[in-house]
Amino acid sequence: MGASCMPSILEDTGTRPEEIGAIAVATLNEFFREKAIAYDGWLLRDQAPLKEAFLNAASAVNRTFGSTPFLQQSYYELKSLMGRARRKSIETHLRHDFGFTAPIKFINHHFAHACSAYFTSGLGDATVITMDGAGDNSSSHVYRVQDGRFRRLYNISSFDSIGNYYAYITHICGFKAQKHEGKITGLAAYGEPIYAGLLKQFIAYEKAGTVNKGGVFYWAAVKALEKALPGSYKREDLASSMQRVLEEIGSTYIDHWVRTTGCGDLALAGGVFANVKLNQRIHELKSVRSLFVHPGMGDEGLALGAAFALASARSETTISPGKLSDVYFGPEYGEGETRAAIAQEGLEAGYVPDIEKRVAELISQGQVVARFAGRMEYGPRALGNRSILYGATDPKVNDWLNQRLKRSEFMPFAPVTLEEYADQCYENLEGARYASKFMTVTFDCTAWMKERCPAVVHVDGTARPQLINRETNPSYYRIVDEYRKITGLPSVINTSFNMHEEPIVCSPRDAIRGFLDGGLDYLAIGNFLLKNPAGAPPRT
Repeated sequence: MGASCMPSILEDTGTRPEEIGAIAVATLNEFFREKAIAYDGWLLRDQAPLKEAFLNAASAVNRTFGSTPFLQQSYYELKSLMGRARRKSIETHLRHDFGFTAPIKFINHHFAHACSAYFTSGLGDATVITMDGAGDNSSSHVYRVQDGRFRRLYNISSFDSIGNYYAYITHICGFKAQKHEGKITGLAAYGEPIYAGLLKQFIAYEKAGTVNKGGVFYWAAVKALEKALPGSYKREDLASSMQRVLEEIGSTYIDHWVRTTGCGDLALAGGVFANVKLNQRIHELKSVRSLFVHPGMGDEGLALGAAFALASARSETTISPGKLSDVYFGPEYGEGETRAAIAQEGLEAGYVPDIEKRVAELISQGQVVARFAGRMEYGPRALGNRSILYGATDPKVNDWLNQRLKRSEFMPFAPVTLEEYADQCYENLEGARYASKFMTVTFDCTAWMKERCPAVVHVDGTARPQLINRETNPSYYRIVDEYRKITGLPSVINTSFNMHEEPIVCSPRDAIRGFLDGGLDYLAIGNFLLKNPAGAPPRT
């Protein structure tokens, strides 16, 4: 909870501080909370050395005896203790900064994920499954939910987390664990899964769940994996192997529990389900009738899930799940703020009343146009309001545009597609159309799509589309539709408006800086259109 976000929440909802009945925090445990009361002062004085000493001791035990679930759980208890000092101070923070207090309710991490998925799925009766690296000592929960009543059927400990193993491979491949896992998914299509058997000696599907057969975690796991791999491995083969293992184990796990519950309508949340190729495999299971992945599937969705959990528990009547028409929940900026940001940078901009048609014309002429409009998107995907748009016909765009944005050249660009033309572009959409509104699943592309829009078709023949309709975002829809009228193509590239390693742009100043740093051709910011004063770099 930051001081900057609370006023916005109150203003946007028209809520007075005294009307807030409770605040939900997406983490447990009262057990940890009681420990923290005794140890907060010590932890605050000496957090960094304590953590380093614990990790050194853990590594030593790993080297001598191998890891144990007990040791791993102790590590997560330590993490919980270290975080409790901040959580314990929430009431003080509210009183000091906002002049009110409210009861603080702690919600289990995975239950919060499950609530985020269920209550936005539109499903009254659902199988709900969560998977991530770790949270509150678990890496997965399975629920059967009927009319808002949750029945937990299964739990996987964080020690047995396949999400953690994906993170270890991310690190070994030279990327940042718990941040760059998407790069492994993109890179996997360029390799062969020749190390899948080796990885299954470490993480496997057994007894209805995942099992850490390697008996190692964190740095000990990284070291053990590096020792097991041949010195000459190619990272694309390692990425392909980890992706294959995730898809096989993950889909087998999901299939078992969907068949066990007898309910083929599936709602998912948790960071593992940011993996769109895994989601495709799940969608294609015969046991799955429909698939929904919460748009904020990672920890960014926990606050919403915790709020749903608490609201449901406090409500005298059952809260029915609904469907999200859109996820444009973030900040928006007025024309005055936009003008001021443009003037501050010393730039010139033209005001274009029919900005959508002009953007479509520019894209059809081969120009790269960044779009900044309306409210920012919620979740990890750019969904049009903070996006870079370009025609989908140039198969070399992955190289030169990724280079401009300082991104990895093997990362595919995703398309935005008019909903009414989706079947012309993608196969097997039925049961996942709602999920595809939020770019959470890949699909095999049709032969027509591969021929006409090669820039958004990954080397494995798939794409991760955002399907849009006129009602969801009329301005964004009109850009793509005007482009279709000019070119006959209902899809364009939609990639996130940011430089590599930076978050998606939020404010007008962010947008202008990203536009200039990225060497983009045009910026459509509200109804203002800016042309890059330096000119765009060559496309090589």
